[in-house]
Order: sequence, then structure tokens, then C-alpha cells
Amino acid sequence: MRRVIASLLFTLLAGTAWAGTPFFLDRNGTLWRATATHEGVVLTGQRDGNEIARDLFPFDFGLAGTSDTNLQVAADEATGKIVLVWQRNWSASASEIMLAVWTDGNWERIERLSEDLFAQPRNPSIQLSEFTGTGADPEYPDDPTRSVEVHDSHVHVVWWEGAGEDQRANYALLRLNADLQESDALLRRDLEEFSRLGLACQNQTPPEVLEHPLFAADAQRDRALLFFGSQRICLQHLVEVRFELEPLPPPDQGPGTITIQRRRSVPIFGIRRSFQMPRDLSMQDTRMILGGNLMPVAYRVTPEAVEYVTATESGWSPKRTLALGQGFGIDQAIALVENLAR
Repeated sequence: MRRVIASLLFTLLAGTAWAGTPFFLDRNGTLWRATATHEGVVLTGQRDGNEIARDLFPFDFGLAGTSDTNLQVAADEATGKIVLVWQRNWSASASEIMLAVWTDGNWERIERLSEDLFAQPRNPSIQLSEFTGTGADPEYPDDPTRSVEVHDSHVHVVWWEGAGEDQRANYALLRLNADLQESDALLRRDLEEFSRLGLACQNQTPPEVLEHPLFAADAQRDRALLFFGSQRICLQHLVEVRFELEPLPPPDQGPGTITIQRRRSVPIFGIRRSFQMPRDLSMQDTRMILGGNLMPVAYRVTPEAVEYVTATESGWSPKRTLALGQGFGIDQAIALVENLAR
């Protein structure tokens, strides 16, 4: 029983450490939680044991068998916005990835990130990032004494979709600072475009490994580091999404020139490393830790143990297990495993 209680406690606390759980603790001491109910997703905020916020994101239609799973929640400190991402299941063969932004008691933005219900989009994961930069003032581009500061908040989302031989990871990026009227605030990308080189798969990768793209834990909040596998070439890629200030428009464009009123950040994508996929560690509820050499350590917590694998230049280690109990707890085991990252 003590092991079970400890595991449940760890699941709650995990929301304060990395994305991918229905819990998030913000710096104001509010614990945000997303809960699936028969009416839809309920968002609550609790501070010092008192509930200070509650709102329902209802089902569009009251269809029998509809459910919400894989709930994710995150709170952006800069904008004060709460982001929900989840998998809405309409039937056994139809689902979609939903995103909703809540602020000041209202659902400010609602997006259906996936486009094909029958591709069975599933297993979403999210992460926040912040960008701060200084550049030339677009109103006075030739005056070096004038500059503007840009502060942008982003939410990154990855998920898996498809069946049979046509399966892939997908990605979406939402700029939280954007006005609702800005058409380019939401970006979608097919991550398979990063998997152009490699050999065809000879052995099928287990679904619990392949179908769970995730983000690496990263103390630098100015970027996102995401891991995803390619069914086609059996490689797992580490893709970095960083940001730069968008360039100023060229001068003297003539009549009809549109002046940029606010400079924004633009995403820059690049593969940092590629790995063979670990085949004996489920990627569901797994945390990926990176060291300075970008060689990851992946681990997941069960009620009885912490399971982990480490990456090397020649591939992943066999799955290792740290059994819990007899004075050896989850916090100690996690600290030891994370220390393996270099």
C-alpha cells in the first residue's frame, strides 16, 4: 500500500516538473488540474487547499460513447493563460486532438489540431516555451538608438496518428500572445519530413514505443526539444524548435506596403541527433532527460520500480530496473537515474 500511495503522490507532483500530466503548479501556488467527466473536461485551480477557479469545456454533442482521454494542462506565467490539450474520442475509430486556452474565466481559443478523425489521432503531449529578444524598431529601422523588446509565449504539441503502414508524428505550435484574428498564430507540421534519410524498417516497432512522441525535460524555457519515432525508417529523432526575431520588411516596397506593427518570433527547426528506438521501454508516461552531450536517459515510474534506459553512440542500453521499497523511495530512485544524464 505504501508503494501505491507513493506512486500516486509522484504522479501528482510530476506536473510541476515536466509537461504531459493533467496537473500543473504555477509560481503563484495554484495547482491546475484537468479532469474528464461525462459532460466534458473540467478545469480547476486550487491554492492553499481552496478552489479558486472551475470551468467546464463541454462536449459539442451528447453522443453515447464519447470520452476525453490523455489530458494535459499547463499554465503560462507571462500571459496568465491556461492551456488544455487532450484527445477527444468520438467512437472506437474516430478521435481528434483538441486545444483550448482559458484566461480570466473564458475559453479564449479553441482549436482542433488534428484534421482527420479517422486517422485516430492519439497520445498528445505538450510543452511551453518563452522567447525574449531585442531588435530594431520597425517604425524606425535605421535609427540604432531605437529598439523594441519582444516577449512571446508558445505552446508546443506533438501527437501520433494513422494506422497500418501510414502512421506518423505531427506537431503544432501556437503563439499565445497572438490576437485571435492573426491567421499565422497556429502552425502545423508533419514531422515525417525530418525522416528523409535512413534504412527501411526490418522489424516492427512495438506501438507502446513508437506511438508516444514526447518532449525532453529542459531547464531552458526558450526552446522545445522533442523526440519522435519514424515507422518508415525505425529511427527516433531529437528535433529542436528555437526562435528568432522575424526579419524587418525590405525598404521601399512602394504603394501598398504593409508596415509591421509588432515584431514577433519565428520558429527555427532542426534535427540535433537521431537514435535507434528503444524497443523494450514503453514511451507512455516516460520522461526524457538530456545532458550537455544530448545523449538522453529515459525513465518511467511504476508502483514497484523505476524503469530506465540510457542512450550511447552505439544504441540504447537494455531496460534497467530500480526496485522500490525497504527504505529506497521514488525520490531517491529518480535522482539517481537523472544523474546518469551527462
